[in-house]
Amino acid sequence: MSRKHIDLKIKSATDLIKRVLANHENPVVACSFGKNSMVVLHMVRQFNPEVCVLFNNTLMEYPDTYKFKKIISRKWNLNLIETRPLKTFWWVVENYGFPLFSRKGHKDASKNCCRYLKEYPIKKVLRQHKFDLYFTGLSRHESRLREFSAKKYGNYFYSRTFKHWKCHPIQDWTKEDIWAYHEIYNIPYNSLYDKKAPDGFDLRTGCWCCTIPIKYGKIEFLRKNYPHLWKLLLKKGLGSLILEKKVGVSLPDGQIDDLIQNRPCFFDKY
Repeated sequence: MSRKHIDLKIKSATDLIKRVLANHENPVVACSFGKNSMVVLHMVRQFNPEVCVLFNNTLMEYPDTYKFKKIISRKWNLNLIETRPLKTFWWVVENYGFPLFSRKGHKDASKNCCRYLKEYPIKKVLRQHKFDLYFTGLSRHESRLREFSAKKYGNYFYSRTFKHWKCHPIQDWTKEDIWAYHEIYNIPYNSLYDKKAPDGFDLRTGCWCCTIPIKYGKIEFLRKNYPHLWKLLLKKGLGSLILEKKVGVSLPDGQIDDLIQNRPCFFDKY
């Protein structure tokens, strides 16, 4: 990647930020303390060092994220606001099942998980503080849904759902662009990215317990990097679900525990 390439992208993003800030009185930057949102936060703070920072704390973030949040909040003296989920992840599992694209009534789990842990808490905080502009680190390259959204709405638009303006300054940036910016400005990053991910698994911040990317190697990643969280997830019912899906049988909890202990790789794929 040439320096000219990234410099042009940086100029485009910062020009957009400067322009939209002039149109609003009470902006906020959404920050997951992942690589993307750290770039946007760094950019916005160049124009508004006191800008509010919104961390959507689902209470199920990776341990690395909580550690990095504490460090960077202190180092950058962030004006930080945190949400709390309206319902816990385990409540969603108990009432709707695990967030999986599968049979057995789990089709509403993903929707309700996002509602109670993310969407509703964010809406509540945005209303309370009367924010009128919401910056994100969203990139169109992260998913088909985000690609569709980028084409439909662009990088600055009014959200009827959230009832405020949204701005995605790095919407057209690739992963390589993101890391290039980190290197140029020597931005600290979440240690989560130092961990090795299975082939096909896109390592991102967010809920460690999310089972939607299970078919891409999420469970294997947890097993190798967070064995205590991996075991908790399986013992909370995911192990039984995977077993039934793969071999079509159910086993008592004790036998499933033995399988977890003796054949851990069995649960890597769903």
